[in-house]
Amino acid sequence: MFPGKALSSRSTTGTRGLLAELDNPSNPTYFDGSLNIMKVAILGCGSLGGVMAAGLSTQPDIDLTVIDRDPQIGQAINTRGLTLRRGKRAQRHRVRLVEKVGSEAFDALILATRANSLVEAAKSLKGNLAPGACVITVQNGLVALDLLDVVGAERLVPGCVLWGASMEAPGEYRITNSGSFIIGSLTDPPCPAAVSLAQTLLSHVFPLTISANIRGVLWSKLAITTTFTTLGAITGLSFGHLAADREIRDIILRFGVELFEVGRAEGISFEPLNAGLKIGSLISDTGYPRLLKHLLIRIIGFKNRHDESSMLDSIRRGLKTEIDFINGRVVRSAEASGVPVPYNRTAVDLVEQMERGARHPDKENLTVFRKLG
Repeated sequence: MFPGKALSSRSTTGTRGLLAELDNPSNPTYFDGSLNIMKVAILGCGSLGGVMAAGLSTQPDIDLTVIDRDPQIGQAINTRGLTLRRGKRAQRHRVRLVEKVGSEAFDALILATRANSLVEAAKSLKGNLAPGACVITVQNGLVALDLLDVVGAERLVPGCVLWGASMEAPGEYRITNSGSFIIGSLTDPPCPAAVSLAQTLLSHVFPLTISANIRGVLWSKLAITTTFTTLGAITGLSFGHLAADREIRDIILRFGVELFEVGRAEGISFEPLNAGLKIGSLISDTGYPRLLKHLLIRIIGFKNRHDESSMLDSIRRGLKTEIDFINGRVVRSAEASGVPVPYNRTAVDLVEQMERGARHPDKENLTVFRKLG
């Protein structure tokens, strides 16, 4: 969750070239306002999937199917519809929700399920992709990269979510922070057809921008997830309370330095996120002045002050968390490159203890980080 203003396309040569390809009349036009009906599936109707389903359900050119195996969500939506709240406004949407699909083919598949089951879910639905279909991911972390060999780079459009939402009850969703998407292609040169389709679909939900360096975007978002999401689970604190605590801000910066060094070892160029925030300058040792770093973390926390970690929610519900795909991914990359990452390694250990019931979310868990120096 990292909300903010909608971004405009950055003026890099790669982005200009991709935008030019999207405007090329020889490329397919997916929505012409009346002629084409696009069959779209969303896998997962949690907080992100529910909001996207609401946004797409109102479009006459989209035949939407939502896939979710949670019986409570299915019963609520199929009985009462899907309710989306934004501020004091509430709107109900009629959505087709099923537990599984048969042999029908989809022109676009949006994967909004948990990272833990993403690869297997993509494999199970690969046969339901129509020719020329795109596959859009919206998970935190770098798990989208694991799908390259599953669905093919030409279909895959990784997305970065810069808005926040919660599921208040089965079938009932609230937008907690407005923002935008960043999407891009992992092919070189980029695949304009898949990106064009993803752009058209997701723009019905929130504004978006296209990045010529989507890997760098995913790594930049990982800097937020490995800190706020993970420390929120470890301490039980909201994002606002995390950012208000100076000691925790110091720990966040320690996490950031580790991530930056691992990314640099892999040749990653960290991309700006909201309002031009240069994540590389925030988390590197030689970036912004330390006082400014603390101020920026406080601003991030204030914008998301009421939000709680999705990882914390998993722990409270007795579910396996996504720690292995967040800080665990950093640890594995660090092992390959020889970069020491004691803070990320400790975070993985703490959350795994919580999953086993050996620890509980509490600010006192921070004493383990104090021993790292």
